[in-house]
Amino acid sequence: MIDWRDIQRFLYSHYLMTGVRQAVGALTPAVVIVASGHSYSTGLTMTIGALCVAIVDQAGGVGKPARNGMLLAMALSVISALLTGLVSPHFTLMWLVIPILTFLFSMLSVYGARGALLGFVSLLIMTLTMRSPMTISDVLVYAGYLLGGGFFYFIYSLVVRRFFKVREKRESLSSALFSMADYLRARARLYDTRQDIDLSYRDLIRAQSIVVDAVQNIDKGWFEEPAETRMPGNFESSGTFRLATALQRLLTSFVDTRTDFALLRKGLQAPAVLNAMHETLVSMADRMGQIALNAARNKSTPAQPVAQASLEIIRRELEESANGQADPDKSNALLILRQVYDRFCRAQAMLNELALHTFDTQSSLNAAATQQAVPPLSGSLLMQDRWHLGLYFSSLRLNGVNCRHALRVSVAVLLAMALSYAMAQVFQGEALKAIGTHGYWVVLTVIVVMKPGFALTQQRNGWRLGGTLIGCCVALVLFHFIHDSAWYLAILFLFGVLGYAFVQLNYLVSALCNTVLVLTAFHLLSPGGEMVVGARFLDTLLGCTVALLCSYILPTWEARFLPGLANELKAANIRLLEAAKVLAEAPQAAAGQSRKAWSSAQQGVYVALSRFSASYYRMMSEPVRHQLQPAVFNHLMIENHALAMQTMHIASTLHSQPEVDPHISDALVQARRLLEASATASQWQDEHLSVKDHDVSNPGLQQLTQAAKTIGLDMARLHLQADAPHDHVKETPR
Repeated sequence: MIDWRDIQRFLYSHYLMTGVRQAVGALTPAVVIVASGHSYSTGLTMTIGALCVAIVDQAGGVGKPARNGMLLAMALSVISALLTGLVSPHFTLMWLVIPILTFLFSMLSVYGARGALLGFVSLLIMTLTMRSPMTISDVLVYAGYLLGGGFFYFIYSLVVRRFFKVREKRESLSSALFSMADYLRARARLYDTRQDIDLSYRDLIRAQSIVVDAVQNIDKGWFEEPAETRMPGNFESSGTFRLATALQRLLTSFVDTRTDFALLRKGLQAPAVLNAMHETLVSMADRMGQIALNAARNKSTPAQPVAQASLEIIRRELEESANGQADPDKSNALLILRQVYDRFCRAQAMLNELALHTFDTQSSLNAAATQQAVPPLSGSLLMQDRWHLGLYFSSLRLNGVNCRHALRVSVAVLLAMALSYAMAQVFQGEALKAIGTHGYWVVLTVIVVMKPGFALTQQRNGWRLGGTLIGCCVALVLFHFIHDSAWYLAILFLFGVLGYAFVQLNYLVSALCNTVLVLTAFHLLSPGGEMVVGARFLDTLLGCTVALLCSYILPTWEARFLPGLANELKAANIRLLEAAKVLAEAPQAAAGQSRKAWSSAQQGVYVALSRFSASYYRMMSEPVRHQLQPAVFNHLMIENHALAMQTMHIASTLHSQPEVDPHISDALVQARRLLEASATASQWQDEHLSVKDHDVSNPGLQQLTQAAKTIGLDMARLHLQADAPHDHVKETPR
C-alpha cells in the first residue's frame, strides 16, 4: 500500500528536482530543432548528446568534479561516436572493434561510480552509432551534433544549478533527514520482542550505512562558504548549515553508542517498558519525517514534545527499580535503560532544535538561542575518484573484478550483436520489419543490465524485464486512446522526468518510464507502431537472457571478497581502538591532534563496515552453493558493529570525565590485543587470550572486550590471519 507520506517525500526530494532538470535539458534540443524546421533526426541526435551529459549530472554533484564529469562525458561521447562510426561501413572491422571498445569503456568502472557512469555513456553512444553504416562526412556531422547537444546541456545545467542552488541544498539535506527517520525506525524494531533480534540488527546496520553516507555526502562546500562571498542577509545558507550540524549531532548521539539489546530484552522482562522504548523511537522517526518534509518546503515546524507518555513509563520503571533488589542481569539491564532514557531526552531536545531551523527566517531569529560550538562536517565517506592511468592499467589482470566484468560485457555484446544480425536477416518482411531493424536494442539491454556482481546483474535483470513488460502494456493503452500529438509530447516529458527521478530509487519504475518514453518517441515518428512495442519486449527479453547467461563467465562471487573485507574491517576497528586509547591518554595540549586522528579512524570504520555489510547482503542473494559460511560472517558483522559502537560511546564520554578511569585504557589495550592475535580456534581457549570478568568491572568495558574476543574467535574459525593481504579488495567499487 502506498503511503501519502512516501509520495510527499518523493515530490519534495532532490531526485524529482534532478529528474526535471535532466529531462528538460535533454528534451529541449529536440523541441527547439524540430520547431525551427529541421529534421527529427538532427533534433534526436542533439538530444542524445544532451542525454549523455545529463546521465553524469547526478543529484548532489556540484563544483569542479561535477563540471569535469560533464566535460568528460562530452569528450567520451564524441570519441565513441567517431570510432564506431568510422568502422560501421566495414562489417569485419566492426565485429573486431566493437568488443574491444566495450572492454575499454567497461574498464572505466575502476574509477568508481562516476567512472562507471562515463563508461555507460560511452557504451550507449557506441550502441546507438552502430545501427547503420555511415560515411566519414556523416560521422563528423553526427559527432558535431552530439557535441552541440552535450555543450547545450553543460551550459544549461550550470545556469539552472546556479538559480536553484539553495533549493537543491535544502532538498539534499531533507533526504538525509528522511534517512535518519528510517534509521530510527530500524532501531525501534530492536526493542520489539516480536521481531527477530539478529534480522533487526542487520537491518539496523544497513540503515546506519545509508544515513551515515547521506549525512557525510552532503557537499562540504555548501556549508563552508567563505563569509566574504556570502550575500548580506543570506539567512538561508546559515540556516541550512545549522540544520545540517544539528542533524550530525543527533546522528552521532545514536550511532556512537552501543546498546546490548539482547540483555535489555532478557533482563527487563517488562513488555510495557520495551514497548514504550519502541513507541518512543517510532514517534521520533515520525517527527523527523515531518521535519525533513518542512525543511524541503522551507516551512516552519513548531517545537513540541515527543512521546511523553512512553517516556513517562520508562521514567517510572527507573524510579520503582531504584530502591529494589535485583539480580545481576536485571541490574545491568536497568543501567542500560537509564542510558537509553537519557539518550531519548537529549534526542528530544535535538529534534526541537532541528525544528527551529526548518524555516530560514525562523532559523536566523533563533540562531542565538541554539548557537554552540559544533565540529565541522566531515569529508565524504566515499572513496575519492583518482583519475590516473596507473590505476586503469594496474587493474588489467584476470583476477581483478573490473577486468572480469569488462570481459563478460564484451562477450555479451558480441553475442547480442550476433542475435541482432540474425534477426535483421530473418525478419525482413514488411510486417516484421520492426523486429529486424531494432535489433540493436538487444545490445542496449545488455550494457544497461550487466553489473560487476552476479547478484546485482540478476536483480537488475528482473527489474528491467518487469519494467519493460509493464511499460509495453502502458504504451499500447496510450496508443489506443490518444491520437493527439500534443498529448504525446506531454507524455514524453512526464515519463522522461519520472525515468530520471526513479533511476536511483526504483529501477523497475525507471525501466517502465523509459520504455514508454522510447515507444512514444517512435510512435510520433511512425504512428501505428504496435509491432515496435512487440519488438521492444522481444529485444529486452533476449538482452536479459544474454546478460544472465554471460554473468556466469568468470563470475566474481562475493564470498571471494568477504574474507579480505573482514580483515579490512578488523584492521579499521584496531585503528579505532588505538585512536581511542590515544584520545584517553592525550594531554590537553595535544587534544586537537588526537581528536583529528580519532575522526579519521571513525570514518575508516564506517567505510569498512559499509563495504563489508554490502558485500554480505549481495552474497546472500547469490546461489547457495557459492555462499561461504553465512552464519559466521553475519556474526562477524554484528560483533564488529557492536565493538565499534561501544568504542565510540566510550570515547564520547571522555570529555565529561575530570579524570579518565585507568580501566578504560586497559580495556582498550585488551580489546586491541584480542583482535591482533593470530591464533587458531583451539588457541583461543588459552588463558592468555581469555577475558576474565574481574579484569574490568564496567559492563560497557566488558561488552567491548567480549566483542573483541568473539571477533577473534570467528576469524580464527575462518582461518584468517591478521596480516592477510588486502590487494584483492581494493578494486571493488560497487
